[in-house]
Amino acid sequence: MKYRFILILLAVFMAAAGAANLQAQQVTERAQQALVTEQTQQALVTERAQEVLADKALEVLVEAGKNFAMEGDYEKANEALSAAIKLDPKNPELYILRARINFAGTSDATVEDDFSGLIYTLGGGKPSDEQIKKYDLVIEDLNKALELNPNDANTYIRRGRVKAEKGDLDSAISDYSKALDLDSESIRAYNGRGNAYTDKGEYDNAIKDFSEAVRLHPSYAEGFNNRGYANLLKGDTDKAITDFSEAIKLDPEFTMAYNNRGLAYIDKKDYNKALPDFDKAIEQNSEYTRAYNGRATAQAGKQDYDKAIADYTEALKRDPKFARAYNGRGSAYLNKKDYDSSISDFNEAIKYDPQNASAYNSRGLAYAYKGDYRRAIADYTKAIDLNPESAMAYNNRGVEYHARRDYNNAIADYQSALNIDRNNATARRNLEEAQRAQGR
Repeated sequence: MKYRFILILLAVFMAAAGAANLQAQQVTERAQQALVTEQTQQALVTERAQEVLADKALEVLVEAGKNFAMEGDYEKANEALSAAIKLDPKNPELYILRARINFAGTSDATVEDDFSGLIYTLGGGKPSDEQIKKYDLVIEDLNKALELNPNDANTYIRRGRVKAEKGDLDSAISDYSKALDLDSESIRAYNGRGNAYTDKGEYDNAIKDFSEAVRLHPSYAEGFNNRGYANLLKGDTDKAITDFSEAIKLDPEFTMAYNNRGLAYIDKKDYNKALPDFDKAIEQNSEYTRAYNGRATAQAGKQDYDKAIADYTEALKRDPKFARAYNGRGSAYLNKKDYDSSISDFNEAIKYDPQNASAYNSRGLAYAYKGDYRRAIADYTKAIDLNPESAMAYNNRGVEYHARRDYNNAIADYQSALNIDRNNATARRNLEEAQRAQGR
């Protein structure tokens, strides 16, 4: 009985001890849970703070990039956007913005233009190797943006614009076409592709695209201007004038349309109508180099060479590397029989545009008038090498051979000129004279 009582007492004690241990364990677990909860909350707070700081840093970097670009400091702008991309590498808009900044640093565009490229401009020239490298960096960013967002029609348009500037016209057309697959009513895509077709010399395709753009947006002045330029280059001058006039009607401040209509009037040799358009363009933008060049060409067409020289000089003040203005002023000096001044200008034209066949041909004329027939023949030959379809250069070289009584070469050149232009009355008359002189 005594031992039984002890056993019962021991069992009660052990039960009490177990209960106490359980309570202690539960207290410990609750304490641990509270500690974990507090640590988790602290971690969440820290993580959120980091997110807020990262968002703020991203915002600051993007704004800094935009501001640097607005100030023309594209290097710092690029650095700011590159840092932003490190913070958010999955954001396609950051790649697009960096591409816009880098593109603005290689062209006349601004960051706000967003690769617009809506207005066709003739004579942009071949990009330098340095520009091509920068265009490749821009394309690399746009590739990444499209990798992250492959259904963004606007980014295909952006990339198409850069490829066109680079001279990769077929690839540019492909990008514009992809944009139209994604958005069949994209005016920017039709305009961009039309510009690329214009640069390729595919004027009918260009006109078709511009026509679709103005069908979609009948008040779209840029579309009429662009179609007008394609018509002008195609040789349909009257349609070009109609398009430029419509662009001006829709936007009376459209300076380029006045300039382009002036060029169309020059093409028709209607210099009196051309001059007011160039005057208006210059009135609206006194720094518009091409308008001075156009007005000079119209003055030269009227044989007012002093006024032409003055306007060519104004163009060159604004763009000292403008080869066509040197070529035009050289021709005006040539007509004034100021051969030394003309040769000097043709030298500059060739310096800034070594592929300018017209400048070689004109300089050859100046040398011929000075009696330097060897240099004249050398320049005519170079002009022919650059442009084998130049009937004028063949005729001019034939004249020099003719004057040297080298009738075989003279006759061959006159015949080549007529093969290119069978209606060239001057070459035909010269050929007949050479043949008579040779005794044929």
